[in-house]
Amino acid sequence: MAAGLLAGRFLVAGGDGSAAPAAAPVAAADTAAVVAKLQADLRRRPDEPRLLAQLGVAYLARARETADPTYFTKAAGVLGRATRLDPGDPATMVARGLLDLGRHEFRSALAWGTRAARANPDLPDALGVVFDAQVELGRYQAAVVTAQAMVDRKPTQGSLARVSYARELLGDPAGAVAAMVQAAAAGGGSPTDRAYVQTLIGNLHLGAGRLAPAEAAYRRALGGVTGYGLAEVGLARVAAARGDLTGAARLLAPAADRLPLPATVALLGDVRAALGDPGAAADQYRLVRVIERLNQANGVAVDLELARFEADHAREQGADPRRAVAMARRALAERPTISSQDTLGWALRQAGHPGQALPHARAAVRLGTRDALLWYHLAATEADLGLTTTARRHLAQAFGISPYLTVHDQPTALALAGRLHLPTPTRTSGR
Repeated sequence: MAAGLLAGRFLVAGGDGSAAPAAAPVAAADTAAVVAKLQADLRRRPDEPRLLAQLGVAYLARARETADPTYFTKAAGVLGRATRLDPGDPATMVARGLLDLGRHEFRSALAWGTRAARANPDLPDALGVVFDAQVELGRYQAAVVTAQAMVDRKPTQGSLARVSYARELLGDPAGAVAAMVQAAAAGGGSPTDRAYVQTLIGNLHLGAGRLAPAEAAYRRALGGVTGYGLAEVGLARVAAARGDLTGAARLLAPAADRLPLPATVALLGDVRAALGDPGAAADQYRLVRVIERLNQANGVAVDLELARFEADHAREQGADPRRAVAMARRALAERPTISSQDTLGWALRQAGHPGQALPHARAAVRLGTRDALLWYHLAATEADLGLTTTARRHLAQAFGISPYLTVHDQPTALALAGRLHLPTPTRTSGR
């Protein structure tokens, strides 16, 4: 598996998601076996930097496969020791960068990736770390240059996937799909890598409202790796878009149990709420907060993710809109991205401050990114301020990108369309 393929946006993916290093194996059972073997080898050779770095990489793979953040703490320990024993090793630098990406420490990740690239200019995984960190720091033009450098060296799954993401951010969804299809065709990597690329293709189709191609991509992912959690979540999102909330819940419940990522758990809560079971929904929302506290205890910066969740659920029991705003402000200071701008804008709007929210909502769409939620958030904020003409235009743009918003946002978006006298978007279950 290419070290960078699941890093940054790909690792967090979640992503969104969240880094699967070079030695990440095909299946979780295999990774556990790799960890056990490396631990045994280190008992015989405790001061071997290469083994320590490999164990750190394996721990990061386990963090991805299990959503257990304690593996980040374990990885930090062995990678710190590997660095002390051999501070100039580029592979260890890459692993340190991957750890920081997983913990959302993007400035540190950028520093490690840059050092690794300087130490070994032919190491593509180093540029992968650099790209992912640049994106998460809002340095989009620099990230485009880095992605181009990766492709110029070799058009691999990892480099082409990053080209796809750059195109997606810059408002070129067709180009993003084309690059991701090229990434799938490039081959290489493990079955898990290939399943992940197919899942990303599904996500791109789903984001554009193309349900049938999205479903096909998710099923291809599951055909390569049975029980692949991210693809199962994708199928659940397709089912929810088609109005099959019971089917969505049936897919999400086991996926959330096996891989309790906050976004998956929150989505299950939203589906439960839409099914008319607020108690079950509240249980899932409480679990999201517990998971994020565990992440935080293991060194993961969670301000952006938790602020987004709290802003989305500002009217739910236990929510604190003011806390969401404070977290979103901290997140924007650390990660000046369009996602952070959107999150702060939405948190401010949900807290009753649409005037303060508007500049951030506008900044979130400055790249022309075709993400329906960004444009819906902007439209809702404008509507609160009585900017009816622009609110209508931007809500129409949101539904033009995709008539299927999230389970949580779709009802309020449709209600807003009614208030703005905007035609209800056409939705076809087989599309």
